[in-house]
Amino acid sequence: MAKPPDPSELLGPRGLTAEVLRGDDEEVPIHRGSAPPPESDSITPVRQSSDSAPLRDWRFYWDLLSEDRRARILSVIAARLASVTVVLDRLLDPHNTAAILRTSEGLGLGRAHVVSHESQDALAHRRVTQDADKWLDVELHPTGGAAAAELKARGFEVWAGHLDDRAIHYTDLKADRPIALLFGNEHEGPSAETLAACTGTFRIPMAGFTQSFNVSVAAGIALAHVTQKRRAHLESAGDLPEDERVKLQQRFTLLAARLARRVKPSH
Repeated sequence: MAKPPDPSELLGPRGLTAEVLRGDDEEVPIHRGSAPPPESDSITPVRQSSDSAPLRDWRFYWDLLSEDRRARILSVIAARLASVTVVLDRLLDPHNTAAILRTSEGLGLGRAHVVSHESQDALAHRRVTQDADKWLDVELHPTGGAAAAELKARGFEVWAGHLDDRAIHYTDLKADRPIALLFGNEHEGPSAETLAACTGTFRIPMAGFTQSFNVSVAAGIALAHVTQKRRAHLESAGDLPEDERVKLQQRFTLLAARLARRVKPSH
C-alpha cells in the first residue's frame, strides 16, 4: 500500500493539483465492494455516516480512486487551515488574483476573500474565482473595509500589507489566534477606510532598489511565513473540525472523479 505523505513534515502542504487527480496516463482502478480509505499513523480517515444519501453517492466515486489519490486527498484535508485566510482588495490584474489564490490553496488555506475592482472585467474576474472555487472557497465582499469588519467579527485579526510608520515586520505577526492578511490594489494599496477597519499593518523589507514586491510575491512570502508559524502554534498540520473534513472529502472526491474524465457524478 502506498504510504501517504505526512502533513507534519510539510512547511506548506502540497495543493490538490490537477496533475495528481487527473491521471491521464493512468487507468482509474475499479475496486469492488466498499474498500476503506488508506490509514496511517499521521492521517485519520474521516468518519462516515451510513444514513446519508449524499455520503453514499460520493463513496461510490471514492472507491474508484487509486490508493495514492485517496491518500493525497486525506493528506490535503488533514493540512487544511481555517484559521489563516487572505483578503484581496480591489486587485486590478486578474493574473495576480489567480496567482495568490493558487498560492493560498497550495499553502493549505481553505478560504479566500475577494473584493472586485470596479473597473475589472467582470467575466475575467468570474473566470478566475470559479476556477479557484474548485480548490478553496472564495467569499466575495463589497469593500475591503466590509471584509475586514466581517472577519474581525468572526474572531480574526486582519493585518494589511502597507508601507506606513506603524507597519510591523511581517515576521512579527502573531499566529496564536486566527489571522487574515489583506493585500490592496497594486497601484493604490488598501483604501483609508479599509486600513481603519484592520487590526494593523505589516511590511516586508526590501534589500534592493525597488520599492516593493509584486503583490503576488508579497502574498506568497507573508502567507508562507504565517501558515508555518500557525501550524507550529497549533502543533498540527491543519485545524478543520470533523464535519468540515467530511464535506471536503466529499467535494474533493467528486472533483477527482470529474478530472479523471472516466466517471461523471450525476447531477
